[in-house]
Amino acid sequence: MKHGTLPIMRQVIIGTSEMETASKELRSAFGLAPGFADPILETIGMDDETLRVGAEAHLELVSALTPDASIATWCAKVGGGGGYGLSIQVGDLGPFLERAEALGIRTIADQVVYDHRIVQLKPGDLGLLVELDEIPDPSEWFWDDIEGEPSENPVIDDVLAVEISSHDPDAQAEKWATLFDVSVQHIDVPQIAIGERTVRFVRGDVKMMTGIDVQIAEGAAPESSHVVVSGVTFTLL
Repeated sequence: MKHGTLPIMRQVIIGTSEMETASKELRSAFGLAPGFADPILETIGMDDETLRVGAEAHLELVSALTPDASIATWCAKVGGGGGYGLSIQVGDLGPFLERAEALGIRTIADQVVYDHRIVQLKPGDLGLLVELDEIPDPSEWFWDDIEGEPSENPVIDDVLAVEISSHDPDAQAEKWATLFDVSVQHIDVPQIAIGERTVRFVRGDVKMMTGIDVQIAEGAAPESSHVVVSGVTFTLL
């Protein structure tokens, strides 16, 4: 489905030290067609594959092309892979950057990519990499012109929520809520809404995204309600 209201959690990024294996596992488990690469990432030593999930969401795998790439260090630190980041579409970066500065959240990149300004926020400050992409039209996204192979029998057709672990989930939830100018809800665990999707905060030993909720496509019959790929647990709902 297309939600059409900004902000939109567009892309969920998973880091892996085994790109080929992770890609096969994702496509096999969820009936997804092969994805496509972002050529810009190659210039910073990263391999990637982006897979479309329904009309709006994407799952992206990233790994290292060279041993000195930052993603290689990160994957080694977390035991081979895990939830690495989120790409979130916003209409205007200004208010987000003002709130980030007030919260002490650091910026690690601020550049124009494919004619749109993007800002990346430091993973250590938010528990994972957060990229804010300034694209005011909610019906537009970076990959609209890429004619990828369609998924003939997809098991899933949307991303519903992500789960982020940290030593202090309540503090992390409050920080995210302030950044996105929303309220924290407590439904078993603290959580916030980013547009129509949810971010939950749980206690864990490592700061990273550990879970992703995905929507079962109409008529699909998944073999299991849980799938683990590169250290991330997918829950099919």
